[in-house]
Amino acid sequence: MISWAVFAPPVLAKQALPDMGLDPAWIGMLPVILFTAATFSSMMSAGLVSRFNPMRASQVMVLLCAIGSGLIATGNLWLVGVGSALIGIGLGPATPASSHILSRVTPRHLQPLVFSIKQTGVPFGGVLAGFVGPPLTLIWNWQIAILVVAAACLAIAIITEIWSRNYARFSDPSIKVRLELIAPLRLLLRSPVIRWMLGGCVPLVIAQYALTTFIVLYLQEDIGLSVITAGAVLAVAQASGGTGRIIFGAIASRWASPLFTLLMLAVLASAAAFLTASLTASWPLALIYGVGVLFGAGAAGWNGVYLAEAARRAPGGEVSRTTGAIGFVIFAAVVIGPAVFGAIVATVSYEIAYAGIGILMLVSVCSFLRAMKLIRAESA
Repeated sequence: MISWAVFAPPVLAKQALPDMGLDPAWIGMLPVILFTAATFSSMMSAGLVSRFNPMRASQVMVLLCAIGSGLIATGNLWLVGVGSALIGIGLGPATPASSHILSRVTPRHLQPLVFSIKQTGVPFGGVLAGFVGPPLTLIWNWQIAILVVAAACLAIAIITEIWSRNYARFSDPSIKVRLELIAPLRLLLRSPVIRWMLGGCVPLVIAQYALTTFIVLYLQEDIGLSVITAGAVLAVAQASGGTGRIIFGAIASRWASPLFTLLMLAVLASAAAFLTASLTASWPLALIYGVGVLFGAGAAGWNGVYLAEAARRAPGGEVSRTTGAIGFVIFAAVVIGPAVFGAIVATVSYEIAYAGIGILMLVSVCSFLRAMKLIRAESA
């Protein structure tokens, strides 16, 4: 539900922003607001999870997304900004809370697979955004499409109460919820492997949100597809990412190391970005869907494997604090990435922006290679 709330507005940008008196290219500002809020709320994850228990914290996050989506549906620019920030606050601690739950109960050798299954919620939210939003917009309007998201988030927040009560024993009211910036980042930087993993993660994050935030606009404005078809391409890409997370999680659990799996995904995302930059209106629709499948698998299939490896290598077993600090870095990249991508689109073209993503992915390749070398040295 959190993922649906995050992905729904970009899918409907071409219909929603003109109603607010803005050009659709301004959709790049929504991730800036949303992920700035997520950047800082992620650094409060450890306190939130410990004080209120991880399931209660997750419940509150979904409720914030319901309220935020409702505010976006008003169409008032100020309320849209506030609503985006609330969704961001709800997004920030979501991964640390779920990682805290799963790391306690998942055998080490199965963590890449189990974390990948958990992370399928992210692309599945994108599938809902791509398949549900555009038809509702054509039948009614974009506000109704956003209100459906708000209603779904509210329903899940209520249903989650069934499990939240059972997690009460994991809460510690004596823990203070505070914004931690320096200590969690120091925790990350203490591990050379995690430092290089972060270097590999940042380009993947930018590639993922270049896909989810801009692909629908790109396909409508430059390739000439309808909002229904463009939304379906995004949905297929997200479904590919969700399916890929399970497949790649299984591969990283049984046949290849997690870092080698991440390396291969970075190569795939780079190739897909170059193919996306090459799209034209003359390409067959089936081929455009195929590029979406490749882009989704590479740019959105890495999260579960990455988070499992990060949780396994968390210094001192500090899973919530480690994943929260990783979230801080990831969301900071999402704040900067779409803004820069949008600026390149506005001043040059979508083609150059996506080609730049393909080149940027080479940083991920080099970073994962370096992390693998360090692990081999440690083993030796």
